[in-house]
Amino acid sequence: GVLAFAFTDIQNSTHLWETFPLMADCLELHNDLVRSLILRHEGYEVKTIGDSFFVAFPDCGRAVRFAVELQVELMHVSWPEPLLSLPDGLEVTGASGELLWKGLRVRVGVHVGEAKLDVNSQTLRADYF
Repeated sequence: GVLAFAFTDIQNSTHLWETFPLMADCLELHNDLVRSLILRHEGYEVKTIGDSFFVAFPDCGRAVRFAVELQVELMHVSWPEPLLSLPDGLEVTGASGELLWKGLRVRVGVHVGEAKLDVNSQTLRADYF
């Protein structure tokens, strides 16, 4: 049937893993937030690959609300202070002083369309193609 999918990816994560000793802590904070929002928006975590999530939602509205809320909530995570001094974690404010960005930058793409369900016979986890 028709489903909505969200794909996330931490911007510049390879560089962060190579140069930032607290990246594992940041990834844990990121993962906790993503998983809480998946539940809140009635999604299904299809799989993770590295720091990326592949998530299925029953409709486009839930997927888009997940994506937007993730961007907002990322600014309110208690990131390790050293991250906020890096180009990939700096706090950015607008001309009026409003918070535009803080912490890890995470890209999110949303796709809606027909999906073929494949259930792994050993793990009983769903995957989509």
